[in-house]
Amino acid sequence: MLGTFGMRPKATMGSRALGMAQMLCDLGWDAAIFTVPWDYPSDAGRSWTESDVQVRNTRVTSPYLCPMAVAEIVRYARAFKPDLIHIFKPKGFGDLAARWLDRTYPVVVDMDDWEGNGGWNDSGLYPGPQQRLFDWQERTLPRRARAVTIASQVLKDRALEGGTGPRGVFYIPNGLTTARFDMLSRSCRNKSGQTILLYTRFVEFDPATIAEVLAMVRRSVPETKLLVAGGSSDGASEGRLKAAAERLGVAQVIEWAGWVEPSDLAEIAARCRLAIHPFDDTLLNRAKCSVKLLELMACGLPVVTTPVGENASFIEEGRSGLLVKPSDASGLAAAVVDLLDNPRRCDQIGRAARARVGEHFLWAHRAGTLRAAYDYALGRR
Repeated sequence: MLGTFGMRPKATMGSRALGMAQMLCDLGWDAAIFTVPWDYPSDAGRSWTESDVQVRNTRVTSPYLCPMAVAEIVRYARAFKPDLIHIFKPKGFGDLAARWLDRTYPVVVDMDDWEGNGGWNDSGLYPGPQQRLFDWQERTLPRRARAVTIASQVLKDRALEGGTGPRGVFYIPNGLTTARFDMLSRSCRNKSGQTILLYTRFVEFDPATIAEVLAMVRRSVPETKLLVAGGSSDGASEGRLKAAAERLGVAQVIEWAGWVEPSDLAEIAARCRLAIHPFDDTLLNRAKCSVKLLELMACGLPVVTTPVGENASFIEEGRSGLLVKPSDASGLAAAVVDLLDNPRRCDQIGRAARARVGEHFLWAHRAGTLRAAYDYALGRR
């Protein structure tokens, strides 16, 4: 498995690739991950084994030394002597390495985000030359791959429209490992406090909306507080939320936890009554399959979210969570107040959410589809 991002803090390599790799090892495969930690340079050159999966990071991480980083990945991959290469995101370093390696090995491409124009290219994180490269990579690598695994229905349509044959596209939404689920499901939710959890990277919604929701909720439930776990890439979104909170008089009831280690999420969730997980209706969000939502549900937290992307497939409305219209601050606030005012219903939804993840959204449930994708790529019936 090849990647363009580090194993942390983003979820593609640390949750999606590693989750698939651990599942394969449980089935008797040998799986390894080689990636370029340009976004987490502290891991540069590091190697370790995690649940039987070999993880190796390149020493070179700078985009300005891209050929050297790609050469490192290619060397690692060839030394492993794989039967198959699985590249996570048709973007950046990993994409370029996969184009070199597909002359020798069957390559499967995984798509879990809309990377090019209309998606992450519009986030302002990348300069113009990188945006043009990423858009070209996302449009061209999937159609030359032996098979494509995708995390959302929107990305499935994108792969088909890009020229990938329908029998070569395999829908594999995100999941949790059994170990991760067991860790999170031991969380004991606070049933006496009135704290709302926002677990986020601040790319899915207008930050000012969160302050509006909090202010509206406090009119009905004055003791309500907000705990923010996670952060944006540059801190700008947090600044907008803080400014809106100051304007609305709720800044003093917001606690900022910052980036949290995966092992700390259960403890943070245990301090909260429920979680909000708003997605605005954008192309970037419609292509998403949120691991964070699954983690919140596994913690037994009732979650109020929006039916954008794969959110509606994770949650059964009214039973294992609540769904409100996108960009509807008053609707989101009303759903939160309803849960805070009905502790019994709150508990029932939290239990149903945890059970739903355990029954339907573990990586072990994806084994058959992943094996089918690999068999297809290897030319097996």
